[in-house]
Amino acid sequence: MNEYWDVYDKNRNPIGKTIKRGDPFGENEFYVCCEVWIVNSKNQMLVTQRHPDKKAGGQWEFTGGGVLTGETTLVAAAREVKEELGIDVSSESSIFIGKTLRYYENCPDILYVYLFNSNVSKENVKIQQEEVNDVMWASKEEIINLYKEGKFEAN
Repeated sequence: MNEYWDVYDKNRNPIGKTIKRGDPFGENEFYVCCEVWIVNSKNQMLVTQRHPDKKAGGQWEFTGGGVLTGETTLVAAAREVKEELGIDVSSESSIFIGKTLRYYENCPDILYVYLFNSNVSKENVKIQQEEVNDVMWASKEEIINLYKEGKFEAN
């Protein structure tokens, strides 16, 4: 399935263009993506390990992905969690953390970050095999240590 993204300038003004995932961006063109922080009552965060065949394979990260054409960032965040982890998160309980502009080579984006609360057990997570290799609940300190060890995708 092809994914299509709306294209924006760095201030998130639409430029009237849509791009297929994987196609090159022009100068000063960005797409919008989201990242999701899922936190449980123990103040741990649910992190995923990228499938070995993907870019940065084997790295741990937060769930997320591109916002599809016509989608809001919040809808995209909930969709990505459902697709990759099989978890339904409620948009009513979401907390918008913030946004940032990133200049990744060949894939510049505007990242929106949302927090959701969930106490789902690891056993009830149904990972999308093509995207995710494993999941775990990790404390802030564990995530920092993974980063220092070069095992957490520093996006």
